[in-house]
Amino acid sequence: MTEDFYDLLEIPSDASQDEIKDAYREQVRVYHPDLNDDDRAQAQFTAVKTAYDILGDPVERQAYDRLGHEEYVAKRTSGLPSPDVWTSDDGGDEEADDTELRYSEAETQSTSSATASSATAGSATAGSRTTGRSSTTASAGTGSTAGTASAGTTSKSSSTTGTGTRNGTATAGGGDTEAARDTDRSGETSTQPGSRAETVIGNPVTRWWRRQNFSLPLLWLSLLIYVAGLAHVAVANESPLGSLWADLRATGADPAGIWSLLSESRHGLETSIAFVQRVEVVTPPLEPTLWNATLAGVVALALGTLLVMRVVRRETTWSAVTIDETIIVALALGTTTMLVGGPLLAGAVLMPLLFSVIVRHTRRLPGWTPSYLYVVPVLAPAAGFIATAAGVASLPVDLAAFVLVPLLGGLALPVRATVLKYIGR
Repeated sequence: MTEDFYDLLEIPSDASQDEIKDAYREQVRVYHPDLNDDDRAQAQFTAVKTAYDILGDPVERQAYDRLGHEEYVAKRTSGLPSPDVWTSDDGGDEEADDTELRYSEAETQSTSSATASSATAGSATAGSRTTGRSSTTASAGTGSTAGTASAGTTSKSSSTTGTGTRNGTATAGGGDTEAARDTDRSGETSTQPGSRAETVIGNPVTRWWRRQNFSLPLLWLSLLIYVAGLAHVAVANESPLGSLWADLRATGADPAGIWSLLSESRHGLETSIAFVQRVEVVTPPLEPTLWNATLAGVVALALGTLLVMRVVRRETTWSAVTIDETIIVALALGTTTMLVGGPLLAGAVLMPLLFSVIVRHTRRLPGWTPSYLYVVPVLAPAAGFIATAAGVASLPVDLAAFVLVPLLGGLALPVRATVLKYIGR
């Protein structure tokens, strides 16, 4: 059962505007009537277009997120599909009725004007875009265009122009023809079994992946990796830590005595850099220099691949980093740093990366805009490594940089995000 417009476009609720646009274009390649001969294509395409019109508008999207699907449909729209009247199918072997988008009588009436009529080359086509408060219709003919606004309340209006002909068949919807033309250039106009369009949209794994929100799990995962690194340090230094704990208990609750005890020496505890240098998660199969160069090459390969994909597939190469790209980079960095210095180094690298990208990603969406100050505490381990390399580290500095600040401060963002997700926005 399709639950809302995010589900219809097969994207998570925190998708960026670029991701919404990309998802809409992929759906157009499947459901646009000019590319799909199925009798249901027009109804399916209208539903997809409606979802994009709302989610693609930041103001309307904010209202949609605040009200929820059913309340938004009831208050802000007229005749839009709801979870009770349209369904979707993830598999290709189900009956045809399971993939049909079913509409109420009101929806059928409100969208009937959006049906594109086919004619010979040079004939005119009409497309309409209707919202609950206004309707604007534009028609296009050979060599000329004209826009006619419908009568009625126009507190919000939009104009959609149908343009372009292909092999004697006109295309309806100005925003939709862009995706259709992209499809023509790539030669991906087929929606038959085995075509790329069907693979992208119909693959159950792809559909499941698009619906997931990985931001919060990534935050918790980076923290868990770092905590595992601290546990690794504790196990490796069990004897010195036991001796230090006994001395602290003997000192009691005197702050001056505790500070003096921690400051006078390291009590047999090795520095952070010395620890990660001696960690061997696996025995290197190559000489140290060649091994480190190979690991660096893995990271460079991942970054280069993402850059090439951006150049080929995106209109704006230097647009914001997506969560999918972040996951790929995090896998490359996490794996290589784990092999070099264990979970402590991996966590110290992953936390700043994931926290900063996810804060940036969340701030671009309507709703909660977390501060970049959430990133500051998870930078403390990196500062601790720098202090150790500079020779200014002490036991109190290590405890603050590697334990107190990253654990207490680093929990703020994922805990806040968890509360907002499961208790309320």
